[in-house]
Amino acid sequence: MADAASLFKQAESAWRAGNGAEAKAAAEQVLADDPVHVGALMILANLCFATGDVAGARPHLERLAILMPDEVMIRNNLGRACLAAEDLGAAAEAFTTVLQTEPANARALDGLGIVRHRQGDYAEATDLHGRAVAADPGFAAGWCNLGIACTDLGRYADGAAALDRALTLDPDDARTRFNRAILYLLMGDLAAGWPMYEARLAFQTMATPPGQRWNGDALAGARVLLIPEQGFGDVIQFARFTPRVRDRGGVPVLAVPGALTALMAAQGWGVEIADADNPPEVPLWCPVMSLGAVLGLTAEDISGAAYLRAPTADTREGAGPRIGLAWSGNPTHRRDRARSLRLADLAPLLNVPGVRFVNLQVGLRPDDAAEMARRPDLFAETPGLGSFADTAAVVAGLDLVISADTAVLHLAGAMGRPAWGLLPFVPDWRWGLSGEATPWYDSLRLYRQPALGDWASVVTRVAADLGRIAKG
Repeated sequence: MADAASLFKQAESAWRAGNGAEAKAAAEQVLADDPVHVGALMILANLCFATGDVAGARPHLERLAILMPDEVMIRNNLGRACLAAEDLGAAAEAFTTVLQTEPANARALDGLGIVRHRQGDYAEATDLHGRAVAADPGFAAGWCNLGIACTDLGRYADGAAALDRALTLDPDDARTRFNRAILYLLMGDLAAGWPMYEARLAFQTMATPPGQRWNGDALAGARVLLIPEQGFGDVIQFARFTPRVRDRGGVPVLAVPGALTALMAAQGWGVEIADADNPPEVPLWCPVMSLGAVLGLTAEDISGAAYLRAPTADTREGAGPRIGLAWSGNPTHRRDRARSLRLADLAPLLNVPGVRFVNLQVGLRPDDAAEMARRPDLFAETPGLGSFADTAAVVAGLDLVISADTAVLHLAGAMGRPAWGLLPFVPDWRWGLSGEATPWYDSLRLYRQPALGDWASVVTRVAADLGRIAKG
């Protein structure tokens, strides 16, 4: 049997030759004989980083940090591994340990900035990323992170400048291009935004179907599969452009998640609707949100007119207006902390007399469930919402929908139903920077936070306006 030294040479040679499997097997054999072999631990950690399993490097780096407590690179990499594992406390500890001995270490400052950003402290994140790029002006990822943090603070010009600086250093970085696209789109510059928005496809998880990706060329009767991405609201928003594939001579096939199938199939667009989990094989495909770039959509192409209808309408008689409520979106969304409310945040609104509230919220968080248990008579109706066809039927019979930035808000707007959208201080790009109206949906009225996290002002305004409706 080979000794540890021979096995390590084998692991090292395999690593240098790019044979990861052999390097991993040999390094693990080394550790079986010598659990504190620094070289073998480093190979295993490097393999994890190289294959994208950054969180998987954590146990190797933790052992290395004990063996080499003063090695800054080990601590920084440990922080990154903890970030990948969403252990923000351990990540902060690793980066802070570096900064105790090297206060201007750019990678540690940047890493701690990412931690603070994920914790919702955008001001502290901005400061840390700023210090990181001051320490290393050529640190492209640091400039990108600074741009993102500034954007989330509402410092849009500073965010754009930082992202532009990152692009001068690394013009092809997908994450930077994507975040710069978000700012262009937020500002209404679709011509600059759509092409850069395609950068999301480099890191966005998406099943790639057979066939070729359609790039907008003229079609000669070919079928084009439009595949869904991101959230339900995104699919609802961009489904309106599906018939435009015919304008290029093609036959559109819109693949949607199961919850949207019945609703989309009822629209009568003459478009084939497919199950996203089992789409047909067609010659060409295109992500549905790439239609902006593929079709070269301009502001003139965006109409706020209704384009969805409910298969049926659930109308009920009773005293007072029926008001649908949805207050939180997908909890895994990157900006959920900013855009979702708690049910308790709506207290002034919920206390408006003469109103029948209808629960449109799908999925309750623990605090919301507790609030509903405390107020069992809060909702006059809690309909079963098994699909968006069910939700559309309820929305069709409501006098008004009040919603955070959720798929319900998109649905109401797409149906042309009156709806009030509750938006964070830094909104999603599609809502623009200001104003109560949106070109995407004529029936929507937008209520925007005047400052970061200030839902109280928004809810107070909404409650006052709802009170006027309730009084007739």
